[in-house]
Amino acid sequence: MSRREAEILELMAEGRSNAGICERLFLSPRTVESHVRAIFKKLGLQEAHDDHRRVLAVLAYLRS
Repeated sequence: MSRREAEILELMAEGRSNAGICERLFLSPRTVESHVRAIFKKLGLQEAHDDHRRVLAVLAYLRS
C-alpha cells in the first residue's frame, strides 16, 4: 500500500467521508475515489451487496 493510500485509510478510520478526505489532503474527489478503489483492491475487498467495504477496510487498518 502506498503512503498516500495509508494516509487515506487512516482518515477513513477517523470517520472521514471522501469529501472530508478531499478537503484535508487538498485532493480532487476523483483522486480520492481512485485511491479508495486501490485500497479495496489491495485488501481483496470485492464489491458485494451484503458487505460495506469501507468498514471492512477500516477494520483491516485497525488490525494492522
